[in-house]
Amino acid sequence: MKDILKISVITPSYNSPTYLEDAIQSVLTQNYPDFEHIIADGGSTDGTLDILKKYHHLTWISEPDEGQSDAMNKGFRMSTGDIIVYLNADDYFLPNAFNRVIPYFKNGAKFVVGAVRVVRENGACWLNDARVGHDEMLRHWEKNAFCVNPVGYFYLREVQENSNGFNLKNELSMDLEFLLECSSKYTFTKMKGHEPLGVFRFYENTKTGKSYKSASELYTAENFGFIDKFLAGKSSDYISEYNRQREKAFRRLIRRANLSDGSMLARLDRYFFYLGIKLEDFIESHEKAGIIKNFIKRNLGKK
Repeated sequence: MKDILKISVITPSYNSPTYLEDAIQSVLTQNYPDFEHIIADGGSTDGTLDILKKYHHLTWISEPDEGQSDAMNKGFRMSTGDIIVYLNADDYFLPNAFNRVIPYFKNGAKFVVGAVRVVRENGACWLNDARVGHDEMLRHWEKNAFCVNPVGYFYLREVQENSNGFNLKNELSMDLEFLLECSSKYTFTKMKGHEPLGVFRFYENTKTGKSYKSASELYTAENFGFIDKFLAGKSSDYISEYNRQREKAFRRLIRRANLSDGSMLARLDRYFFYLGIKLEDFIESHEKAGIIKNFIKRNLGKK
């Protein structure tokens, strides 16, 4: 292995000037001797290109694409590094991230996973300290089942060369699909300790925040249909139990999201749950007036 491994940082972007400069600066301040930073922009029409033109070390392209997955695959084809890492335009690396992952590759690792700090706009944050086993990541509904942002994993070039890349038809969870494919072929190495490699901004005005669906829209088996190909080699009993547990977990996640929502619709959903009534039963019920009357009485004057 070479004494100094070249790191390719690939950033997909589109109309994302708010935090892009933070992302670029977080790469420069790594003080790593051999890297390239590639920006695959989807044809931005705001101030994004003005930022890119300021930094002469960047390799970038700006043209219409088919979404984030397309930009990520395009950036990889432009890259020349030994090690690949993706940095979304809204996120950033923490100091010394590059130098912290290199020893693992020197010791034979091919895919290295660290922790990620997830930050909300209100300042709340949590640590995504992900598991790395293939079957563990299959249970994607569990907390820390997988690394939720690419700022937390680096891998050798051969890994993506031997994969199908990022699925253009999967805009919601292309990263999970990619991780599952790679973990079916390679052993992931978990970094020691809990110090995060980078920060994932989970803000409303970021790409992720804008595309995030409501819990009831997000947590459906259809949105994770790609999981089926990774269950293909499992026993029928395993698949049946897996689907049962996933459905149960999705219902719990939707209910938890509704409990944190103060809207009247969410209150109505909680009230139905409290009464043990399903929506279809309510529609067919002859007691609709009484149920609604009691609901209004319970919520009268509440915000």
